[in-house]
Amino acid sequence: MTVKQTVEIQNKLGMHARPAMKLFELVQSFDAEVLLRNEAGTEAEASSVIALLMLDSAKGGHIEIEASGPEEEQALSAVIDLFNAGFDED
Repeated sequence: MTVKQTVEIQNKLGMHARPAMKLFELVQSFDAEVLLRNEAGTEAEASSVIALLMLDSAKGGHIEIEASGPEEEQALSAVIDLFNAGFDED
């Protein structure tokens, strides 16, 4: 099964190196595949910092988070919390 949810980017600089690295490190702790999709339809595996940077998403943009695997619910919840916390940047 796959779980999905759309979130709004809260941090003022959007998806840049620091949040991409935090997200990458977070998803490594779960047995789940996490895919992010921006409003333009660009997809990025959360297991690739370079792919996350290619999302080029700014504050106020929306990202769809999709998780699948044994710990998909926990992974989705943790990623949503990270986005909602603005990657702890503000």
